[in-house]
Amino acid sequence: MFRGFQRIDTRFCCCAAIRVVVFALGCSATSSLILADTIELRGGGHVSGKVRRLVERKIDIVEVDDEISIAFPGSQVDRAVSSKTLAEYRDRVAKAGEDAQEHYLLAVWCAKTISANKDAYRRFHMQMAVRFDPDHSKARASLGYVQTDDGKWIRYTDLMRSRGMISVGGKWVLPEAAAISEYHDSSNVDAKHWVREIERLLKVVIRNNSKSAEAMATLQAIDDPLAASAIAKQLLENNHGRPLDLLWVELLSRFQNLVSVEALTRAGLFESDDVVREAALTKLQDYGSDSAVLSYVGMLRSNDHADVTRAARALRFFPDVELASVYIDALVTTHTKTIAPKAGLTPGFSDNGSSSFSTGGKPVKIKRNVENPGMLALLKTVEPDVDFGYDKQAWRRYFALKHGGYSGDLRRDP
Repeated sequence: MFRGFQRIDTRFCCCAAIRVVVFALGCSATSSLILADTIELRGGGHVSGKVRRLVERKIDIVEVDDEISIAFPGSQVDRAVSSKTLAEYRDRVAKAGEDAQEHYLLAVWCAKTISANKDAYRRFHMQMAVRFDPDHSKARASLGYVQTDDGKWIRYTDLMRSRGMISVGGKWVLPEAAAISEYHDSSNVDAKHWVREIERLLKVVIRNNSKSAEAMATLQAIDDPLAASAIAKQLLENNHGRPLDLLWVELLSRFQNLVSVEALTRAGLFESDDVVREAALTKLQDYGSDSAVLSYVGMLRSNDHADVTRAARALRFFPDVELASVYIDALVTTHTKTIAPKAGLTPGFSDNGSSSFSTGGKPVKIKRNVENPGMLALLKTVEPDVDFGYDKQAWRRYFALKHGGYSGDLRRDP
């Protein structure tokens, strides 16, 4: 028998000197039979017999024979093992010998069959498989090894560490990524705090009582960029009147981050109050103009003419001669409207002159070209000395000649 197995098998075949208490079989405490014939002790050794557990007193009783029962405190009992399972385990160990594959299969069997401390048995026999076959890939993988390009086996943890990675929450990541994740987690906590805090202060302000002035002053003093999401929500989703909306615009302009720019960009499009909307667009002129312009230019292609009008209105705050071709394209835009068929009978006539009737019909799509004064105003802003109205071709010809020849934008409308 190889020495490695003897080390683990002593739990079954050795006895240790322990203190025992002999109980009468007629013990009144609540008990239940354990489906096992042997208990293994934490200090080593085992005792076989009929096993009962006194649940309330946390004591295991082994009935050795008809006259003697031995009680063990639960703290001294490692596990209970079926004699049948123990016998099968011993047979499998004997069969495994020094065969790596047999030890691998025995490790799998232990993981499925042994009820207590199964990981220790599984790991032991996986180690034995590797001992007898250092290149046993499945056993190596089970023990956390990976094979490098040069054929060497190395623990996966060591490989990751050699690459400069660290383990966070069971995943291997770069230290920089871990730091960013930690920052985001803390940021999310702080951002949620600001949602609650701003709502609390806002309620005090709205009450218009003795504490309202102090609450307003606290709101006006906010300078934490992590408050941007909470303030953006107030600006875009709630309507507490112009003074507060102007405050939200002012606060967002301080932060100069992605959240604040997105909120101001949306306010520059959809805010119904002209004063608030123009305040948002004015702040974007100082920070965030590139992002805002990109969003507004994209909306010029919307099938909804209202979106085109909003975008043109916002773009007037960011005139740019480099965008002249975009302005020209949007001078007149085409919009499609689908009209659902009307219910009722529709008369029809066949080629031979006979008549027929049908119910309903197909949806009808109607296209219409719409002039956009906002885009014409933008063109006049960047080129105040000329005015070709809504004549796209004339505007394109003008800019082509101005830039010394054909620029690639001169194209004929359909």
